[in-house]
Amino acid sequence: MTIDLPIEPRLAGYTGYLLAGALNRAQDCCATAMPGEWSPRDVAVLEVLAEAGPQSQARLGELLDINRTIMVKLVDRLEDAGLVRRRRAAEDRRRYALEITDAGGEVLAALRRQVADSERLLTAPLEPAEHAALIELLRDLVPEAVGALPDAITTRAGFLITRARHELRRQIDQGLRGLRMEPRHFGLLTALAGAEPCSQQRLAGCMGVSGPAIVQTLDELGEAGLIDRAPNPRDRRQYVVRLTRGGRRRLAEATEIMDEIQEGLAGRLGRAETARLNTLLTRLGSI
Repeated sequence: MTIDLPIEPRLAGYTGYLLAGALNRAQDCCATAMPGEWSPRDVAVLEVLAEAGPQSQARLGELLDINRTIMVKLVDRLEDAGLVRRRRAAEDRRRYALEITDAGGEVLAALRRQVADSERLLTAPLEPAEHAALIELLRDLVPEAVGALPDAITTRAGFLITRARHELRRQIDQGLRGLRMEPRHFGLLTALAGAEPCSQQRLAGCMGVSGPAIVQTLDELGEAGLIDRAPNPRDRRQYVVRLTRGGRRRLAEATEIMDEIQEGLAGRLGRAETARLNTLLTRLGSI
């Protein structure tokens, strides 16, 4: 969607928030470039098997950061399509390993072209040097994945954004859990603090999303007593949204936690590098 209002600067300073926006764009690009039945996760599984040879299902899930429930369904689909098969593991005949089939190799070759198209769509706002810098910075953010997975996976912006977002999201979830908040609650409260009093539509614009996308979060924050919604005296069809005193206190506590997480990230990458990464992630949404 086109957003007429600038994203709240305080949100744009958090790498986790920018990664979430970049991930949404990456998913949209995948939907355009990969309209068939296979997803980037399927491609990643096939790439690992093609590069590293037979792997257990558990090991694949560990390498690709995919939980067991999703991994079982994913492998079953690939096996039913004849793209992978199970064989007894050489090191333990009681266990099975997965290997890619010849048909899987042929499908992978075609899927690589689709993935390349998706990458071109995703990184279209960037110059070639900026694209290269983004890849390098994201790889520095997820060194364990880079060391364990094939370059065919870890040189893709889409994969790196997804992996970095998931890893940072876990840190944020853990940090905010004690406040009974989720990242979306923090994002809305932060945007509201910079825009209040404002309409729901304007608040959504400050967050870079559509109005309906924040309805559930508004409802939850209202029930928790953190925001107040009152009819707009100039237009009774609209509501004016404000923070309550409790909302301000909760936001201050959450901001302290988020700042600590951001500082930790800057400590790993370096301040200049983190600022550069944030700039590039912001550029991804410039189309």
